[in-house]
Amino acid sequence: MKKKIIIPTDLTEAANHAIQQAIVIAVKTGSSLTLLHVLDDKHGSAKDITTTLQAEAEKIRQTSGLNCENLIIEGNIFDVIPNVVCEKDYDLMVIGTHGIKGIRQMLFGADILKLVAKIPLPVLVVQEESPFIVSFHKLVLPVSSHVTFQSAVEAVLLFAGIYPIEVHLYSVHKPGFIWSDQLLKNIEEATQQFEARGVKMIRVKEEQNVYSQGYAKQTLNYAHSVGADAIWMISIPSKEEYYQAQPYKEAVLLNEFYIPVLCTGGETCM
Repeated sequence: MKKKIIIPTDLTEAANHAIQQAIVIAVKTGSSLTLLHVLDDKHGSAKDITTTLQAEAEKIRQTSGLNCENLIIEGNIFDVIPNVVCEKDYDLMVIGTHGIKGIRQMLFGADILKLVAKIPLPVLVVQEESPFIVSFHKLVLPVSSHVTFQSAVEAVLLFAGIYPIEVHLYSVHKPGFIWSDQLLKNIEEATQQFEARGVKMIRVKEEQNVYSQGYAKQTLNYAHSVGADAIWMISIPSKEEYYQAQPYKEAVLLNEFYIPVLCTGGETCM
């Protein structure tokens, strides 16, 4: 690990929740933290925001002993955040979202998905109401035929190197659906890698019993039923499954159980 974690913050309660979650992970790994605020002309003066962010970074340094820096950059979040991530070379991003609170927040769900799809490293998305995870123990990893599935395995292994994680490799069987060679290959390779690294894995196969886009509802129900600390999701859908995948991903990110979501498979740095 490079031992560097970045937390974009808009100075809201959701962002503060993400910061607190990141602090716990950083203390466990000995990582440094970077608080990033993207400045626009809608949310306060640069001077006030700078003062607030500097005070937050100093508070983190004093209370946790962690190295914490703050960055304030003017621009568009969809450009600034990916650029900073690529320039500074981090292990993990932790970001907060405000969850489902009316039409405006449903649109924000699309925005957070658009953002994580541009991030080339694991992104832990927490809602304002998400539980505070002191130690990650169970992670639900839905199987996927996506060619970037290896990035999911690597993200899980990253967390498995920090916590005693139990991985639930999860799939829903739909009558008449034939699994692709790529899907079967991804399952086999993931199983082999978890076994080789001594990561406890439970293979879960359920018959379809809930009808929703991309099995989102059934997958979330399962994650909730086993008390999962996080659920994995790939950031970018394949071209063949775009229209089905987008509603699935938004439903997972803003799930009603407030389960944190570990996103991988975003765009690579240029």
